[in-house]
Amino acid sequence: MADSREKGLQDYRKKLLEHKEIDGRLKELREQLKELTKQYEKSENDLKALQSVGQIVGEVLKQLTEEKFIVKATNGPRYVVGCRRQVTERGQKYTNITVS
Repeated sequence: MADSREKGLQDYRKKLLEHKEIDGRLKELREQLKELTKQYEKSENDLKALQSVGQIVGEVLKQLTEEKFIVKATNGPRYVVGCRRQVTERGQKYTNITVS
């Protein structure tokens, strides 16, 4: 009877350790799921931004090259945009510009 009790306790302890290990793995997987969900949502938002139609009014922050500028949109994000050759720098104020 004492042997069966000891064996039962050993089995119980073994199952408790397995449960803790599985619980730890579950927590890690949940954290990974949260991170992947964040990345997925960011990708979806980026895709929606690329697919949106229309124009955004923004402010030119910096000229990178002769044709490339960093523009801060009114709704927050910054974009690297190109400038058409028909647009002259003399006729353009660099405070507000329409990005299309």
